[in-house]
Amino acid sequence: MSRPAGIPGERADHGGPVVGDRHAPRADKKRVKLLHTADWHLGAKLGRHERTDDHRSALKALLDIAAAERPDLIVHAGDLFDAYRPPYPALRLGVTALQRLAQIAPTVVISGNHDSGALFDVLDDMAGMASPRRLRFVTSPRVLEFDDLAEVPVALACVPFIPPGAITDYATADALRFEGDYADGIRNLNDHVIDRAREAAGPHGIVLYTAHLHVDGARPGNSERRFTVGEDHATHTKGLHRALYCAFGHIHDPQQLPGSVRGRYAGSLIPLDYGESRQRKHAVVVTIGDDVQVGERELPPGRPLESFTGTLRELEERAADGALDGCFLKAVVKSDDPIPDLADRVAEWSPECVVFNLVNEVANRTVKAISGDGDGEEPSIEDLFVEWRSTAATGRATKAPRDTVLALFREAVAGSGDEEGPDFGLTGLTVRAEGVLAALRGGGGDA
Repeated sequence: MSRPAGIPGERADHGGPVVGDRHAPRADKKRVKLLHTADWHLGAKLGRHERTDDHRSALKALLDIAAAERPDLIVHAGDLFDAYRPPYPALRLGVTALQRLAQIAPTVVISGNHDSGALFDVLDDMAGMASPRRLRFVTSPRVLEFDDLAEVPVALACVPFIPPGAITDYATADALRFEGDYADGIRNLNDHVIDRAREAAGPHGIVLYTAHLHVDGARPGNSERRFTVGEDHATHTKGLHRALYCAFGHIHDPQQLPGSVRGRYAGSLIPLDYGESRQRKHAVVVTIGDDVQVGERELPPGRPLESFTGTLRELEERAADGALDGCFLKAVVKSDDPIPDLADRVAEWSPECVVFNLVNEVANRTVKAISGDGDGEEPSIEDLFVEWRSTAATGRATKAPRDTVLALFREAVAGSGDEEGPDFGLTGLTVRAEGVLAALRGGGGDA
């Protein structure tokens, strides 16, 4: 198989310690310390609920870890954002966090399948305006060279997420001559990018590798999308042993790489959905000296993702114990008869609980057989409305007087065919208001 087209090499002159920075790199340059993170997915929601507070808490902890560990290099292995067009608050949160990390150590972010290459290119252009430059966004395979992180050169081989349809552009110098599947193309690309990194680092230098890919044998977890984390797009670790450490992103469940390659999936920053609710999240700290030491630093999980299946009484007991306070709740409440005010009760028992999904599983639900003889009369829309208010409406809605609500409903139905719609008594109110205004303009009348 022919070699890919030339992989760009770039000298990353980070200028040493930031002037006046209390987090300046260590004087001991015989070792290199790396902080590895990935899959922040800023802007992600749980259903309709924002996760900004959870992300902010985890990022604060990550910044504290970076300040305490004083790494020489920080690598983010992709999926900085959850969507190609992240909301402005998520964009601001991400850029601010990366700027603060870059004050501690040179920081490299590769693009993941959720990231926009065009947005990353803009962010990289803006980061390039700083002098010295300490933050880089990488959207295509390349090698970054660092000459002053340690006594020996350090080269970082970067492989951002490569869509399956684009692998031929990177697998060989001539895309028309490429023969093989996605894994073959990535393996060929990896061989070439690590060759380029070893050439840049020299015989005594340090070669590191980062990628946003699915490796065959990794444990995907329950939240990753099948299309981008399926066996059809799985790659292999063959040849990656030539790097002293491999920093991966894409799989959200933190874990070691399969096989004998030294490396890890850092995992997502917070549990993004209920498939990740039992996963412990952390940052990875790697120290490279006479040997390679890989450690974990735990991150706060954010608000708990609580699941419940049981009776209404059992749910009330859990709320009374404080188990629902400050959590997201996904619950299935079993009962003999419908509980029309279930959501209201949960809100009353635990005001700080955020309901993600609430289902009432009813045992005695009445099922009426559909008759095909056509003899029965259809209920009127008024009858259907009365039945709905008595059986399906929430407890809060049924507090309104029955006769008043029914009268308004009749008026709405009666006026639904008019061009101007139902009046709801507004005409009389308008006439009275105009009379008052006229009296005020005339000098206040006899009052």
